[in-house]
Amino acid sequence: MVGVPAAGESTRHVFLKEVGKLWLYNQLCHSVETEVALNHLGLLRYCELDNKKVVDVVGVGLKYFDYRRRKIQDEEYGDFRLDNQEQYVMGYNVLRGVEVKVSRGDFRNGFACTGCNYNYLLTPMRLVSPGVVPRGVGLIEYNRYKFSCEPVDQDDGNPGRRPFKLRGLRVVKPATYRHLPQFHIDHVIEQISRRRDASDQISTYLNVAESMKDPDLLYVQPEGVEGEEVSSQMIVKKPVSGT
Repeated sequence: MVGVPAAGESTRHVFLKEVGKLWLYNQLCHSVETEVALNHLGLLRYCELDNKKVVDVVGVGLKYFDYRRRKIQDEEYGDFRLDNQEQYVMGYNVLRGVEVKVSRGDFRNGFACTGCNYNYLLTPMRLVSPGVVPRGVGLIEYNRYKFSCEPVDQDDGNPGRRPFKLRGLRVVKPATYRHLPQFHIDHVIEQISRRRDASDQISTYLNVAESMKDPDLLYVQPEGVEGEEVSSQMIVKKPVSGT
């Protein structure tokens, strides 16, 4: 069941954002969230369509680089040394953003094109031509007549498998990798963590409050016992040494 659309948002737009989340999970993103504000500090917007700061769906996942092509210079840390460097690949968090467009007018209104390492459009089939999609931005087409999704049984020995079997999604144009400053990536990770932390705080509080009803976990004052009588019951005498 699709969630309640925000003001001005169609049910189809909400649905395709959920589809975009599934697609990002299949790109092995470990954290996925909708409506996240991107940090554009220092980024050059290279076309008129690149005019939005909030991305419809964003995923954070690891991209692996050969050690010689790593994006963070680990040798700058004085207490870090890695022998036989050519034997290793290094995983760094990257951002994959998906912008949903369900009409040509919506497309012409613009979208985030540069705030993630990989930027994609997700549209119904033949809504826009790959030739009009801005440089570096990928295009994913949704086929409503062929779309289906189902979970894939995860193999404990192969945890890197895609979690869903998706049909009716086709990458018409791949996105080009863009190198971003690390603080742009950390900004998104922090926003996603804050949202989850807020939910977890309430959940944790409710769990503790419910557990306080268990007399084995919290002292409950007996009925009719007050004041000094209560404190005397809670006093535990120390054992006499030598006994």
